[in-house]
Amino acid sequence: MIGFKMFAKTPEYPKGRYFIVVANDITFKIGSFGPQEDNFFNKVTELARHLGIPRIYLSANSGARIGIAEELLPYYKVAWNDSSDPNKGFSYLYLTEEDNVELSKAGKLSSVVTERIVEEGEVRFKIVTVIGAEEGLGVECLRGSGLIAGATSKAYKDIFTITLVTCRSVGIGAYLVRLGQRAIQVEGQPIILTGAPAINKLLGREVYSSNLQLGGTQIMHRNGVTHLTVADDLAGVEKIMEWIAYIPAKRGSPVPILESSDTWDRSIDFKPSKDEPYDVRWMIEGRETVDGEWESGMFDKGSFQETLSEWAKGVVVGRARLGGIPMGVIGVETRMIENLTPADPANQDSTELLVQEAGQVWYPNSAFKTAQAINDFNNGEHLPLMVLANWRGFSGGQRDMYNEVLKYGSFIVDALTDYKQPVFIYIPPTGELRGGSWVVVDPTINPDMMEMYADVESRAGVLEPAGMVGVNPKVG
Repeated sequence: MIGFKMFAKTPEYPKGRYFIVVANDITFKIGSFGPQEDNFFNKVTELARHLGIPRIYLSANSGARIGIAEELLPYYKVAWNDSSDPNKGFSYLYLTEEDNVELSKAGKLSSVVTERIVEEGEVRFKIVTVIGAEEGLGVECLRGSGLIAGATSKAYKDIFTITLVTCRSVGIGAYLVRLGQRAIQVEGQPIILTGAPAINKLLGREVYSSNLQLGGTQIMHRNGVTHLTVADDLAGVEKIMEWIAYIPAKRGSPVPILESSDTWDRSIDFKPSKDEPYDVRWMIEGRETVDGEWESGMFDKGSFQETLSEWAKGVVVGRARLGGIPMGVIGVETRMIENLTPADPANQDSTELLVQEAGQVWYPNSAFKTAQAINDFNNGEHLPLMVLANWRGFSGGQRDMYNEVLKYGSFIVDALTDYKQPVFIYIPPTGELRGGSWVVVDPTINPDMMEMYADVESRAGVLEPAGMVGVNPKVG
């Protein structure tokens, strides 16, 4: 592990700001996490929390270290079940008397526990336990993994954490990516728990051809683990600096405000038409018309940075500036979208599944995405939040109930309850907010921080008119 305390002068902080960088050195023991690496990673994370400044993790590792007692490799012998056919397995490993003497002379006999036996007229020292001469060969590596997992989880709730996956990230490395929540993945670099060769061996056949099948961007960007993807390391660093531009330099500091030609009290050009689907990004950041004219959106031109764009596309999330003030933004897709679940090569019966999802409806994935974004804006980023509320409700069909839409909808309430900055719930022109979708964003959830506004052309209610007529025909 390598750690840096960096100082950078940026447009939003011309006098400079500090942040902490911690990185794997993949040239040493293929970037694996041993006890020393774990302790270093933990100390660097503790320093970032103590200073209250962002912690950036550059991930390139092979997971927890699988230790080998190198000092035993030249000596041990194998007692085969059938010496003519090694495929029939072995009975035990052992040392000869000469090996025992050599290890004793080298002062390494304590690295192994043996049992003296006599077999085939030969004195053998059967290996019962391998301890190893150095630390970091066994479960102590797993204990260290638990230490840094907990440290990263606590850091996410306390300071700004972000990860750039510059090379493969395996096992505990993959968990650190997720626990830090904000992740940028370089194309061609997988995030995996177990390598493809190991899984193939467990399955007994060649199922996966590469690690990218398991954790490439086509998996991790679409399931919400990866927030952004980039072509190379330089682009990844640029994305980190763009993201960090919205974030206070230190815990408890005000958000960085930039001068903007778009004032907060200006008129907004773009206006959605009734009963006509539109791209909510036009409302957020504006658009260029077919005539080449610019129609302004709610936020400053060019300031919207979208994240999680490939996951749960029914909700659009990101960061933007309003009159130079950075804010978290949550918008709602009004158009029909498609959700593709790939087939698993390990299951011959599985097939690719394409599901169409209606706009303005919360599904399990989009409800989870909403809660995730709220937590990201709150934890470490300390951003005010604008929710362009335009939901007709939650999808309550059997499949969505089974896929835990109720659970993920509740996560939205949990996230808003803990929010420490102003939250503005705005029902936009032609927008709707009905039923349970109103409930989970109502200002009474967190009255000290939340306010609700509605455009004169918006609508709200317990049920849509058609549903009301169906429940009570007398109304029609």
